Amino acid sequence: MQAFRDGRYLALSRKEFAVLEVLMRADGAIVSAEELLERAWDEHTDPFSGVVRVTMSKLCAKLGDPPVIETVAGSGYRLP
Repeated sequence: MQAFRDGRYLALSRKEFAVLEVLMRADGAIVSAEELLERAWDEHTDPFSGVVRVTMSKLCAKLGDPPVIETVAGSGYRLP
């Protein structure tokens, strides 16, 4: 599992890669935090722990500028 942006290798964690993969497979559709929890984490993950927000923040930082992931207030995330 490897990811690149503009020819630059991205050192992503397994969860960051899984989140990116879910967003890419959504093909521009909004993916809610709940959907990300279901698809990228196991069923024992506490939905109130903030893991999606923290992972998304780290992933966005690693992806760099210009931003690739759009946060849709009250709905989720998407790749425009």
